[in-house]
Amino acid sequence: MAQEPRPGIAAGLVIGGLGATAVAILATLAATRPVEAAPTDEKLDYLIEVLLAVVPLLAEVSERQVTLIELFEQWLAVQGIVPVPGTVAVEVAVSTPWVAKTPEQIFHQAIRSAGTFYSDKMADWTRGKRLHFKVESSLNQACVIQLIGNKSDNKDLAVNIGGPQALAANGNISIGPAWDDWHPFVGVRITVAVAPTAGILSIWDVVQE
Repeated sequence: MAQEPRPGIAAGLVIGGLGATAVAILATLAATRPVEAAPTDEKLDYLIEVLLAVVPLLAEVSERQVTLIELFEQWLAVQGIVPVPGTVAVEVAVSTPWVAKTPEQIFHQAIRSAGTFYSDKMADWTRGKRLHFKVESSLNQACVIQLIGNKSDNKDLAVNIGGPQALAANGNISIGPAWDDWHPFVGVRITVAVAPTAGILSIWDVVQE
C-alpha cells in the first residue's frame, strides 16, 4: 500500500520549480532516500517524488534558455546582426589600441672625435608593433646614422637594418625599420668622419605596442 508523501518532500516539490535551487532539492531528496531494506511501495513513492522534483527544474531551465536566447537575439538586432534561422551567428570585433610607450633616450654624447659610436642600449622590440627613432644633433659636423638589429640587447654581431641615413650638422631626422624588417632588439650605429668641435648628439626610441 502506497504511503503518503513525506511533508518535507512535498513542500520542496511545490517550491522547487519556482525558486529553490536544484542543489537544495537534490540534497533533500538524498537525505530522505529510503534504506535498502525499505518496502517496495516506499521506494516507488520516493522515485515518483524524485521525478516530480526533477521535471519542474528541467522546465525552469528550458524557460530560462528561451528567455536567454530571446535577449541574445535582441542584443544582436541592436548590433545590426541578423542571425540565420536555426543558428546563432555572432560577429566579434576586438579593438586593440596601439599605444606608444614613453620615449627612451638611448644616446646623449658630446662627440669630439672621428670614429664609430653606438647607442648605449638597444631598443626592446620583442612586443612592439612599430619602432621609431628620433635623432637630434647640434654637432657642427655631419654624421651617418645606421640602424642595427640583434637577437639580444647587444651590439656585437648586430646586422644592418635598412640603409644608412645622412644627418647634417645641426640637423635632426626620424628613422625606423620597415614594417616587415623585424628584429627583437634594435640599436643605432653612428659614424663620424670629421671630428666635431661643438654640439651634442641625442637619440631617442619610441616603441608602439
